[in-house]
Amino acid sequence: MTYSEEQVEWIVIEVLRRLGVAGDARQVAGDERSSSPASGELAISERVVTMRLLEGRLAGVSRLVIQPRAVITPAVKDELKQRQIELVCKG
Repeated sequence: MTYSEEQVEWIVIEVLRRLGVAGDARQVAGDERSSSPASGELAISERVVTMRLLEGRLAGVSRLVIQPRAVITPAVKDELKQRQIELVCKG
C-alpha cells in the first residue's frame, strides 16, 4: 500500500493528537513562529513540523532550525532536500 505525502502528514498529526501531544489537529504546531529572512534562516519552535506550517515561508530560506525533539513529516524532509535547505536542530 502506498500513501501520498498528505496522507502521511495527516497520519502523523492524528497519532500525535491521540497521544496527547497536540490538543487540536489543526493547531498541532501552535502559533510560536520566528524567522530571520535577512540571514536566510527560519526558526521553528513548534514540536511538529508539517508542510502546512511551512507553507509560503520557505522563500529565501537556506536553513531551517528546529527544536531537538521536533517531529518532521516525510513531506517536509523531501521539500527541504529538493530546495537544498539545511535542517539544523537547535539545543
